[in-house]
Amino acid sequence: MDDERRACEKLFGEGVSEYQERGLRLITLPLVMLPAGCEPVQSSGIYVASPLGGYQTRLFLEKPVRLKSGVTPPITAEVLLGRTMYAASIQDVPATLPVHQGILAHLARYEKAA
Repeated sequence: MDDERRACEKLFGEGVSEYQERGLRLITLPLVMLPAGCEPVQSSGIYVASPLGGYQTRLFLEKPVRLKSGVTPPITAEVLLGRTMYAASIQDVPATLPVHQGILAHLARYEKAA
């Protein structure tokens, strides 16, 4: 995870950490910048780099995201590491991607949907 951590810290701030909870690989992200026009502009996050609820990976943020169009995509809430976090319904981001690329793939979907 050292190379992955460095790549993640460059993109998402100092303090990226990995945890195991309920058999899930969780990566905490201190600062996630959302695509232009999305609300909130920034958030902390937790990337689930393992299957959860029928998804290969999930990107959870501290608040639901409203797209540039004003639409809030379908979301789910999950308690991870003692925090209630929110994820949009984004499929087909494989857990085989390096962590930072998986997170960027999730964020790109927000941008395309915006």
